[in-house]
Amino acid sequence: MFLNMRKIAYFAFAIWGVFTLLFYACKSESGGQDAGRSHKDQVIVHDLSDPEKLHPTNASDAAATEINRYIYQMLLDIDFESLKLVPVLAKSLPVLQDSPDGKGMIITYELKDGAVWDDGRPITARDVEFSFMCIKNPKVDSPNKRPYLDFIVDFQIDPTNPKKFSLICDKKYMLWDHSSGNIASIIPEHIYDPTGLIKSLHLKDFVGEANIAKNAAAAEAFAAVYNSPKYDREAQYIVGSGAYKLKSWETNQRVILEKKDSWYGDKYKSEGQYFETGPKEIVYETVNDLTTALTALKAEKLDVMKSIRPSDWVELPKSDKFSKNFNRLTHPDLVYSYLGLHLKDPKFHDKRTRQAIAHLVDADKINETLLYGLQKRVVGPVLPLHTKEYASDLVPRAYDPALSKKLLAEAGWKDSNNDGILDRNIDGKMVPFKIVFTYNQGNDVRKNVGLAFQESARQAGIEVEVSAMDWSVYIERLKQHKVEMFYGAWSVPTTPSDPIQLWSSAAYNDGGSNYVGWGDATSDKLIDDIRAEMDPDKRAELYKQFQRKIYDEVPYVFLFTSDQRNVVHKRFTNLHSGSENPGYWPPSFQPATVQEPKAN
Repeated sequence: MFLNMRKIAYFAFAIWGVFTLLFYACKSESGGQDAGRSHKDQVIVHDLSDPEKLHPTNASDAAATEINRYIYQMLLDIDFESLKLVPVLAKSLPVLQDSPDGKGMIITYELKDGAVWDDGRPITARDVEFSFMCIKNPKVDSPNKRPYLDFIVDFQIDPTNPKKFSLICDKKYMLWDHSSGNIASIIPEHIYDPTGLIKSLHLKDFVGEANIAKNAAAAEAFAAVYNSPKYDREAQYIVGSGAYKLKSWETNQRVILEKKDSWYGDKYKSEGQYFETGPKEIVYETVNDLTTALTALKAEKLDVMKSIRPSDWVELPKSDKFSKNFNRLTHPDLVYSYLGLHLKDPKFHDKRTRQAIAHLVDADKINETLLYGLQKRVVGPVLPLHTKEYASDLVPRAYDPALSKKLLAEAGWKDSNNDGILDRNIDGKMVPFKIVFTYNQGNDVRKNVGLAFQESARQAGIEVEVSAMDWSVYIERLKQHKVEMFYGAWSVPTTPSDPIQLWSSAAYNDGGSNYVGWGDATSDKLIDDIRAEMDPDKRAELYKQFQRKIYDEVPYVFLFTSDQRNVVHKRFTNLHSGSENPGYWPPSFQPATVQEPKAN
């Protein structure tokens, strides 16, 4: 029954896609800017899938991360043009001091004087402490953020000023300002804990095993409510201090954000993009198929589309109509792509097997034939733009079938039954070398990379099945470690990143993002040393050691980074276009007063 229902669902989706494609094509035949929709006071942004949820701390997918930035605010955020931290809810950048014993740190913030919630209540230091407590509560579904706050052990509110507070840290941490100011969305305690389940507790009550055990009942009671679906997508329970609020969410169709009529931030317009407001509505339109989405873009049913396929990026400027209506925005993209290998799968235990697979991926040919030469090879999780930390001595693994076969033989793979497929004895059984390569439905680039690898692997005696999954299923399978090989991508911050969430061994078992199961005592110590090293030069050397270990052990086959390929309608200006993801800032969009506005 399950398989039949899945077939029906895919068939229905295919029919919907064809209908939608024909609909958009028919609507755009007459051409010209006036052939599109009648423009309302809104910006319509394309997304491949719905956000998983819009929870302030528990959402982690890319769609939710982008949307939540307009609903919630943090103490600090990244300026899209300077790529530096700037104050948002904080009055100014924080002040750092060493702790009295010299081992830790004290970070002091003060909130903006006029910052209030939508009901007029002031945003206080207690709201900030509550927001941090939500993440540190081990019963809350926020494992992705929790490691970044582990160095904060106490929260002290100034007794004379309810908007001033200090974070007490028990150790040095390289990203003290980013983690303290740019991890937690600040939320109102009176909305998210209306019955006061943890009102009597403080941040220090979620530090240390003894305190956590002592307060387990309250923590669990709070989390049972806080993790509930109503805080994921019901507009009345999704409350932040940003300029926009959730208006509606039609599953697999669109999420609509609405500008607040009365917002405290209007008095801070001179402080930059995070206090600028533009369109009345920001609409995230879900179109799962990129071809259908591009047709909608050309028909002006969409205003913004990101990560345009390389083939389309090259062809679009050849259209006079497109060039008349849209700006192409491109900046260095803080993203790298990779093929992940699940190391806990016995087939991939031997690093020589993983090295062999890397030599079967013809990345240069993929770039040339599928990606129009727009990509740049990467060798690890640190991008070349981080020049101090980048291990420039590493070179991309070349496509080399002969070397691959040699490595496979050394790892014990051979075709013992002459059926054309390699096999090996694993736990007393002869196991054929078959791999399921998984990618998210609707992404033709990832599909074609999988097909290219399928062919090169076949010639080496490896059978590869290329399998598409709906985005939500794909993400869930990754979290459950139920994939063998997959196409993924990670965005990286403008500063050198903390490897703990992706690469620590604990991040495999504790709900982190180590989907491949890589890590050992040596790599975990390297991560700890990187996090604690405050000297940039010494930390850079540790980063290079870390990259070399990853390069040797091949948990990922690293592929590419590139420039952004975003498109925004020319009827907008004040885009704040830059490398910070997603590469534009819809809340600041303003109507263009000239035909071809400068994309600033």
